[in-house]
Amino acid sequence: MSDFLGPESPVIGFLLAIAIGFLIGRTREPGEGRPPRPGLRDFVIIALVGAIAGHLDITAITVALVITVTATMLIMRAQHPERSGITTELAGLATFILAALSMTRDRQFAAALGIVLAMVLARRDEIRRIVREEISDEEYIDTLSFLGLIFIIYPLLPQGGYGPFEFFEPRRIWLFVILVSGVSFVGYFVAKFTGPERGAMLTAVVGAVASTTAYTGGISQAVAEAPEIAIPAARNVLIANSILFPRMLLIIAPISPGLAIAAVPAFSAMTISGFAAAWVVARAPQQSGVTVAASTFRNPFTLGPALKFGAVFTAVVFLSRAAVRYLGFGGQMAVSAASGLVDVDAISLALAGFVQSGVSTAQAAAAGMTLAAGVNAIFKSAMARSSGQSAFYLRIFAGFVIMFAAGAMVLAFADSARFAAVVGGLQR
Repeated sequence: MSDFLGPESPVIGFLLAIAIGFLIGRTREPGEGRPPRPGLRDFVIIALVGAIAGHLDITAITVALVITVTATMLIMRAQHPERSGITTELAGLATFILAALSMTRDRQFAAALGIVLAMVLARRDEIRRIVREEISDEEYIDTLSFLGLIFIIYPLLPQGGYGPFEFFEPRRIWLFVILVSGVSFVGYFVAKFTGPERGAMLTAVVGAVASTTAYTGGISQAVAEAPEIAIPAARNVLIANSILFPRMLLIIAPISPGLAIAAVPAFSAMTISGFAAAWVVARAPQQSGVTVAASTFRNPFTLGPALKFGAVFTAVVFLSRAAVRYLGFGGQMAVSAASGLVDVDAISLALAGFVQSGVSTAQAAAAGMTLAAGVNAIFKSAMARSSGQSAFYLRIFAGFVIMFAAGAMVLAFADSARFAAVVGGLQR
């Protein structure tokens, strides 16, 4: 019975194919007074035929069924010349293919694509209005340019490192450029369609999950272009960097639960104090009469500043690799500081591995993670300074000082080993 209803069972595949046919067919059901066209029942049948083709997995039969389904829809289309467009026919062909894909190990991918296609067809009027009225030619060109960074340039770059200490990694550097420019791109459109306040906050959360370093660089670029947003932008940067600490805990928890538990007191203190600092910054506009700018992001895509940040990132990678090379891995704190210049995730995972293997204590590793995050904050402070707006970078400096002062105090006076033991006892 488990195989009959298992994740790779043909029964699940056929049910998924029927569901895809139903979802897509529902969007093509002809309304009253409209010319006839394939509707819900037709699409369910198309999905079943596609699932049968996928289940049999015989090329000749699949080709014959595709030709039959396509010819049937085209004949029906020719019988009603008053109809315009071939969206229904294309949707029918896509349904056949997705139904066949449902019978393979990629059925989850088929389900996701089916849902996306159904949503696009169901919201066609809204999408048409947005494309025609809401998206300008400049925004469209900028979108193409941003996608070109990801899907054209990035795949062409060589993998691996080059130069002394293999510091020059074209793909990694370009990924950082994509992330920095992506902050502006995503933030621009999120703010446009959800409003400045909500859009800026959502972008901060996304930036915290993706890369706080890239997010800080992207916001610094936006502040340089629009100085009036300095104060609310500083608030959002502090919020994003406060979320960094729970994210670090989630990254190391699967490898070393003991380290994650030991780091909770210091990381909680830094998260709470970071949010408190952001709240103080958020109060500043009300006290001084400054209002939040209409939009944090003025342009959806600007490559020049992102390339400059990429160059700085490359230089910092070189310095960190050189420091690790000459300091050696014997000095855990020194390596944590050097590695934390550009990336806290890598050193966090390394420290978690040390704890799990018994090379390091959880308390020492928690201190190393805090030090790495602190050094990374210095790099991000330098990025904020590049904005040239003291109202922005001084608040960032102050927020970081508050955060890491709280973390240092907890590490100095709290017994993280005892805390971990207490938590372990409660779990038992």
